[in-house]
Order: sequence, then structure tokens, then C-alpha cells
Amino acid sequence: MKIGIITAMAKEIAPLYEKLGVETQRILRSGVEIGRFTVGDHDVYLAQSGVGEISAAMTVQMLYDVYGVEVILNFGFVGSLDAHFEVGDLVLVEKVVHYQFDTSAIDPVPVGMYFNRDDLYFHLDRGLIERLQAQLEKPLPLVVDASGDKFIATSADREYLRTFGAHICEMECAGLALACERIGLPFLSVKVISDKADEAADVTFAEVFRRGLTNYERILPHVLAAVER
Repeated sequence: MKIGIITAMAKEIAPLYEKLGVETQRILRSGVEIGRFTVGDHDVYLAQSGVGEISAAMTVQMLYDVYGVEVILNFGFVGSLDAHFEVGDLVLVEKVVHYQFDTSAIDPVPVGMYFNRDDLYFHLDRGLIERLQAQLEKPLPLVVDASGDKFIATSADREYLRTFGAHICEMECAGLALACERIGLPFLSVKVISDKADEAADVTFAEVFRRGLTNYERILPHVLAAVER
């Protein structure tokens, strides 16, 4: 199976390179660096998209159009909107809302609702989620993700995102989910808490970034095993 793995930043992708082993090819395509690996029967394309929804969506489309990937996996840092989560905790995204998409001035719909959809949220692949959880000794918490092109670092913004029922926030998943939905690709996202999305978020994030505390690479074999035809 052809698997696309996407992260936004170098610090997020480095542990995955180490875990996947020896790459068979290094590619630069459309400004995106891609490492190609063979893992069992899988052909894995590991891509660093760059930060933000647009870059993330473009990378999904490119991996599909050029390399024919059949599933998208995503890993990365997120801010926590839930007091129960601590820095370093792993979470599994169940659904995501693009909280900055807003046509309410011309259309009586909630903020985050896209045209021709009847659901505010993009739902990640249920089969992948269930197969991954079944393999883990301790299942990961399922979370709602508020996604947009803004690093959240104030309590006011944090509380606003909580009105969407969100537990975490970050800057790529809405773009990934939208692209995957339109193409018809299964999509799974595992995230690690890097900060509390408050006034100290920039300091906490910088420290986590410096120390490379990703944690998700340890369950990568389980994630790949959850991918089935």
C-alpha cells in the first residue's frame, strides 16, 4: 500500500525518519521534501508540508496526484484546550473544525461550516481509529481539534476555541481533512501536546521543540499496522 505521512515542521518529522530506517529515495517536489521508505509491504512517502492549512492541503493533493498515495497519516505538535492533558501526552484526533472559515455574513450557517456540507466537523477515518486503538495497550484519548492559521497563545483565544467543543488546537488538520475528504482518502492524525495554548504557550512550545519531545514515533509501528487495504 502507498502511505503518505505528513508533518508540518522539521522537528516533528525527524523522529519519524529515525523510526522508519533507511530511506530508498529523497525527493524535492513542489517545494516539499519527501523521504521514500519501504516498510513491509508498504511504500511510505514521508513529507514535511510546511506550516498552515494551505500548505497541508497542497501536500495531500501532490502526494495523491504524483505518487498515488492511498491513505494520509499525520503527526505533530498541538496546543491543549483541556486541563486534563499535560505536555507530552499523545492524543488521537476524532474530528476537526476549521474555526476560521466564516461565511455567516452572507449565509445563515455556523462559523466553520463549508458549502455543500451538513456537518461542521470533518471526521477522521473510523476504521483506522478503531484498528489503532485495538493494538495499543492503553488507547489514546479521542479529541476534537480546532484548526486554523493562527498559533494560539492567549486565554481569550483558548476559551473561544473551546466553544467548538475542541480539546486541542493546531494549524494543519483542517486542510488535511478537507483535501482527504474531497479526494476520498482515509485520514488519521496522532498529536502530542506541546503547550497549553495560553500566555506561556510560546515558551512551552519552544522548549518542547528544542528538546524534540514528540513521543508519537514510539507507536508508529502500530499506526502502520492499522493501515489495511
